[in-house]
Amino acid sequence: MKKLLLIAIALIAVSCQNTPDMSLYNANKEIAEKWIRAYESTDLETIKSLTSKDIVHQSPQYGVGEIGYDGILAQANFYMNGYENITFTDAVWLPGVDNTTLISNGGVRVYGTWKGNNKESGKTFSVDSYHWMEVEGGKVVRSGDFFDATGMVMATQPDTAEEEVVET
Repeated sequence: MKKLLLIAIALIAVSCQNTPDMSLYNANKEIAEKWIRAYESTDLETIKSLTSKDIVHQSPQYGVGEIGYDGILAQANFYMNGYENITFTDAVWLPGVDNTTLISNGGVRVYGTWKGNNKESGKTFSVDSYHWMEVEGGKVVRSGDFFDATGMVMATQPDTAEEEVVET
């Protein structure tokens, strides 16, 4: 009986020490980091090379919803042509998990803060964000961005000149 109890305790101890294999996550995180850095350096070619032609992406822009390859490149162009001094700071990288089993699936999630300024107005922005990416064959195939993109754009637009109203 004593041996059986020791065996049971040993099995429980061993089963509690299982750590998931994070090699797929680590490889995919490298790709996700390159993807994010490409936005910082306005490197559209790197974004193209790391994005699957069949990507399904959840846009952060109000009312846009899911977009594909051309949509994600159009959004990247918009940010790269309209903003400068872009940085992604305070990044917290986490493994993605299967939504039903909650087991790491190789996906990548990141929380962080985008900062920069509008090229035309010079107005700065700082917006907290959450991004998730799923990678297959070295390319991002599914992703989503969650931050107030529309608010950021509106807050950094050039001021409109108020027309002087002359009463007659």
